[in-house]
Amino acid sequence: MTRRRAWSIVPYLFIMPAMVGLGLFKLYPIMEGLRLSFYDVKPIARTQEFIGLANFLELVRDPVILRATWNTLLFNLLVTPTQIVLALALAVLVNRKGKVIQAFRSLFFMPAVISLVVASIIWKLMYNPDSGLVNGLLIAVSLPAQTFLTSTSQAMASVMGMVVWKGVGYWMVILLAGLKDIPEGIQEAAIVDGAGPSRRFFSITFPLLSPTLLFVVVADTVINFLLFVPVYVMTQGGPSESTTLLMFEVYRNAFVYTRFGYAAAISTTLLLVIAVAVTVQMRFLRVEFEY
Repeated sequence: MTRRRAWSIVPYLFIMPAMVGLGLFKLYPIMEGLRLSFYDVKPIARTQEFIGLANFLELVRDPVILRATWNTLLFNLLVTPTQIVLALALAVLVNRKGKVIQAFRSLFFMPAVISLVVASIIWKLMYNPDSGLVNGLLIAVSLPAQTFLTSTSQAMASVMGMVVWKGVGYWMVILLAGLKDIPEGIQEAAIVDGAGPSRRFFSITFPLLSPTLLFVVVADTVINFLLFVPVYVMTQGGPSESTTLLMFEVYRNAFVYTRFGYAAAISTTLLLVIAVAVTVQMRFLRVEFEY
């Protein structure tokens, strides 16, 4: 009895460090942020005054937060589908053998290994209106130079372009792994039955790839909701709040305006928005195909 009980404890001992880390660095910050959202925190005086829902009521009247909310939703609605469609297309394209194909895989994946901070700095330099690569190419083909990051009509699209470029290769590799898991025999049987490439993709490949695709959709959505670095490095939320996102407002209210309670309310609201978005995705993108 003692030996059997000792063996039953062993798995829990192995996962205990991970559970402790999860509790300290994930669950505790979430609960502490939720608590602080109901307080007016004064870090200099080191005081916390309970104010109930006042921070949340201020959120719905704050034009900057409303603009950041709209920008965040728009960012996700445009960037996430674009990344996934391009990643899926590239995964299908490179899902074959050959040294040239392997070279293309490495080329497409290369942006994913670059730090997001470094990538943001590189693209900021490329967008420079005076000496940037992008404007240099435009001028070379007799087109006028553009103020990409200082124009209210172009700044958000410019940030989106960098984020799409950065993420496509990463999701391509994950989708490629999903494609590799599909048994070749199914595809061969479909070819024997006379199914063409498009028919095989939509009737076989796409349905069998749905578990991997669901993971990519959910993970990419969460990552894009929590995006902060490109906005901080490239635009600082400007011009005229045209590129500010909710995560950037969390940072700005906490560490620039020292309104930690208000920042906690923003992060709590963002967490709820993410939870709703993921729930909707899990509800409507249910996996119904197995092999």
